[in-house]
Formats: sequence, structure tokens, C-alpha cells
Amino acid sequence: MIDNGYLFAKDNKRIFINTSLGCAGQCSYCYLPKMGYSNSSDNYRTISAQAIIDFIEKNKLDINQKTLITLGCYSECWDEYNKNETISLIKYFLKKGNQIQLSTKKQIIEEELTEILPLINYFGQLVIFVSSATISKHDTVEKNTTPISNRFQNFSLFNSLNIPVVLYMKPVLKGITINDLDLYKKYIEQYKIRDVVVGSIFTNYISEETVHFSNKNELFYTKNSDEDMIISELSKITNVYKRSSEVMYKYNVSNHIEKVKNEVAKLLEKDNSGHGLGHINRVLDLSLKFAEKENANKYIVSLIALLHDVDDYKLFGMENAEKLTNAKRIMDDCNVDKAIQEQVCDAINNIGYSKRLKGHSPTTLEGKIVSDVDMCDALGANGILRVYTYSMKNGKPFFDRNIFPIEDMNAEKYTRKCADSSVCHIFEKILKLKDLMLTDSGKEEAKNRHQIVVDFLYHLFNEENAPEWTEYLNNYLK
Repeated sequence: MIDNGYLFAKDNKRIFINTSLGCAGQCSYCYLPKMGYSNSSDNYRTISAQAIIDFIEKNKLDINQKTLITLGCYSECWDEYNKNETISLIKYFLKKGNQIQLSTKKQIIEEELTEILPLINYFGQLVIFVSSATISKHDTVEKNTTPISNRFQNFSLFNSLNIPVVLYMKPVLKGITINDLDLYKKYIEQYKIRDVVVGSIFTNYISEETVHFSNKNELFYTKNSDEDMIISELSKITNVYKRSSEVMYKYNVSNHIEKVKNEVAKLLEKDNSGHGLGHINRVLDLSLKFAEKENANKYIVSLIALLHDVDDYKLFGMENAEKLTNAKRIMDDCNVDKAIQEQVCDAINNIGYSKRLKGHSPTTLEGKIVSDVDMCDALGANGILRVYTYSMKNGKPFFDRNIFPIEDMNAEKYTRKCADSSVCHIFEKILKLKDLMLTDSGKEEAKNRHQIVVDFLYHLFNEENAPEWTEYLNNYLK
């Protein structure tokens, strides 16, 4: 796409921008001389933010709100030479709605962000990465950079300005970085650091992966054995990543989820059928727990969980249910990627008891998880309450000892009308759900919740002095 030093991008997913070519930090591991740039302030080459903006707009680069802006890979972007230009670029891209990654070894003063803060639209639109390869030897290894005691003051920006600040342990220096592991743990605890990136050094040694900000094939990721130990130890106390882009993705999708939540809330806030926000939030919470156990994509799981009932035929009619009108509109409005939308819609199209009666079920792990959780929420104590709520809304009694369940239930009968009573519905659907689970997490949870419903029915029939129903239940469970 573009590669002129000041700007680099392979496509419109991420663009690297430098307001200077060169850095005065003189870090011992600096890769700039290998790329033909200076690591001395005497040979700085700077460019104005306006020149970069003019180039972008003149060449009509395909940069949209989904494009990640990464500031600084050939420079320290917050030094005396280019700080103001960096601030101007941040303001420009925040206004355009882009997410921005800013990496620095300098201390950022709160007052320097005064003009920036009002332009931040969501938590994580601007993320600051504080670089550090060593603590105890920074005065020799990173000799012209800001001292650690001042540099790490940046982590206080999280609490004072509500801006995410990430510890950027990059590069990991063999036999050096690992010796400061206890010191890093101390700072992580002191500043309550949520996210840490542990990254490899860039060298000329050819490896499988070249650097991501150049097409010249001159620098490569060179991993050393210390990295795995550092990742293992720090993962016990905080979130650890191997790439900065993983952190940016986390905050970006968190923004999508919050937007989707708000839209779903608007749509379902007045629902009193048992399919409203209470149900949605329970499904979301349990789905994320299952996703953790099953190692599934939490972003996709969250979207499916939030949107699985926004086109339910019982609430919005069969046309909406078939077209997924609301789900697609909400995802479009929240800028969810089209490929992700397809996965979400495919899952929703196969979630629900009526779909199972037709022989359909989700094929992806994420869809299976939400399907299981949705059915689990129809079991247990909340399941009983939801059945009662739905029956009352449709003018049906909770229990009529004279009306027994339909025993040859099929999809047509199930969607045609509300069950004659809550108890009939429990037999026609709820007690069958335990055997429809698709994941190990679902099977374990459903087993416990199923027993709650069974115990409740025994108590109900005993209190109602309905031995014929107790006998019916006994035979049913056989």
C-alpha cells in the first residue's frame, strides 16, 4: 500500500506513522542503524503532522475507522523534537474514529493530554505502551531514555485519566530482562498493571517472521528462551500477550461489545416474556465462563449471546427470525466485521429448541456454547421463573391437573401456540434439554439444573395432592 519511512501499511488494517526518522535514546539493542536511520539527535529527520495528513488525504488512502494507527517504530514519538506533531496526529485520527497505539520511553504529563481527552470516544481508543527492556540496567542499556522511576509514572494515567497503559517489555534481552522479573512484578502490583506485552528482539538473523513495519526483509523476530519463562511467571498475576496488536484488538472488540449491549438494551428493555435483558445478561455471563473452559473465541461468543434473541419469532415474528433483521442491523451499526457477522448469524440461525426439533444445531464451538447456555437458562430456578412469566403473559395457568402434556411434540406443534400450562411446557421442552447439550461444560451445568426442575415438580405435585402427576413424572423420567 505505502512505504516511505514516515508511513508504512500493507493494507488498510494497520498503518505505522513516524513524525521522525531516528531516535536519540541510543539503546544498546537499537535496530534503527540497521534500517539506515540515526540513533543520535544530531541526524534527526523530522516531518510535520500536517505533511503526513496532507499525504494521506491527497493520495486518498483507504483508511477507515477500522484502521489501527500505530505511532512510532523508527522514532521516539514523544520527545522534544516531535511531541507536538504526535499530539496533532492523535487529535486528527481520534476525530476520524480510529484506534491509536502510542509507544514511548518518555514520561507523559497529564497536562500534555488536555486537548486529546475530549476527543476519546471509548475506553481503549487511545492506548499507551510504556517500553522497557530492563529496570536495573536501564541507565546503560537504554542510557538516553527517561529513567524508569519517571517513565513508569505513566501507569498512573490509567486511574487519573482512564486511559489504558500497557507495560511493553520489548525486546526481551537474553540474561538481562529476566533478572529483573521480581522488579517487574513489584511494579505490576504497585500500579495494578492490567496488560503486559512480552516481545522478541529484532535482529538480522533470518527467522520465520519479519518485522511488521517494513517490506525490506532486513529485520526478523529473534526469540530467546527467557521469553517463555517471563510469560509463564507474569501470566500468574496479569494479562500477558506476545503482540501489541492483541491488546489493541482486545480493547477494540470491548468497544464493539459495549455498543452492541446498548443496542440490545434499547430493543429488549420493555420485554416481560422472560427473553429480556435479565435472560440476555445471564446467557452472556455463563457463555463467557464456558468459553474460558472450552478455549473459545470470547468476542464471537459475546456477540452470539447478546444477539441470539433479538429476532426471536415469539417476540418479533417469523420474518425477522428468518432474516435476522435486528441482529444484522445492530452489527452493521456497531461496525462489526462482515466475516464475524456471518459466523454470528450462522450460529443464531441454529440456536433454539424449535431448530433442534427440525434437526438443526450450531456447528462452531462458539455457537454450541451459547446454544448450551441458552438452554441451561431454561433450566434451574431461573428456568422455572421464566416458564411462569411466559405462561402468565400468554394467559395460561402454571398448573392445570386436568391437562397433560403433548407427548409427540414436533417443530410445527411447538411453534404454533403457547403450551397449555407451565407444567406442560416443562414436560414438552424443559426436561428434554439436558440431553441436547453439545459441550462438556453444558452437560455438567445442565445436569445440576435439570435436577432442580425435577425436585420442584415432585414438591409441586405433592403439595397439590396430585398423585397421578407424580406417577406421570416417574414414568417420564424412566
